[in-house]
Amino acid sequence: MDEPRQGDPDIRLMLAARGDDLDAFGQLHDRYQPKIRRFFYGLTGAPQEASDLCQETFVRVWRIRKRYRATGSFQAYLFGVAKVVWMEHRRRVARLWQWEMPQSAAPPDAASTAPGPAEQALGGELREHIFAALNDLPEEQRLVFVMRTIDGLGLEDIARALDCPVNTVRSRKLLAVKRLRHRLRELYAEWTHARPEVEP
Repeated sequence: MDEPRQGDPDIRLMLAARGDDLDAFGQLHDRYQPKIRRFFYGLTGAPQEASDLCQETFVRVWRIRKRYRATGSFQAYLFGVAKVVWMEHRRRVARLWQWEMPQSAAPPDAASTAPGPAEQALGGELREHIFAALNDLPEEQRLVFVMRTIDGLGLEDIARALDCPVNTVRSRKLLAVKRLRHRLRELYAEWTHARPEVEP
């Protein structure tokens, strides 16, 4: 028996989707689409690219639905597919890309606060520093950090998604946090030192 967790509502929906139930798959899409989009936004810093990769992930899940087996949580399965989509995207790019984000762009689902020009410039600069620091992380640490901190996945689900032990996930997260703190402290020191004094 390869379906030991059929009591889980997400798994029931995915099993129905495996049987070509498009409505069941639509429910899963509506439930998890924001999480997957945030995951890719955390990796790219680009809202449109995040949306495109999110859509590609759900298309991939639908295409391979016949191979689905309920051996863990659906969330872990979905993020495992998202990880594959991300790695394939990286290989397609096959070059060092720049983490650019328009100052006027906002994260997905963010409320519009209509900041002034000074706030936009400051916020855009800060976001660029944050994404630059994320980009400096080793890939395995960055995936763990985004899944855990931005999407709030549990350690076991991350371990299943990345196919590694829970202790490895825990150590990668700790290393990522340590590196980010160090890098952001450096960036903040450089930024404040280089920033000219503003007349009152």
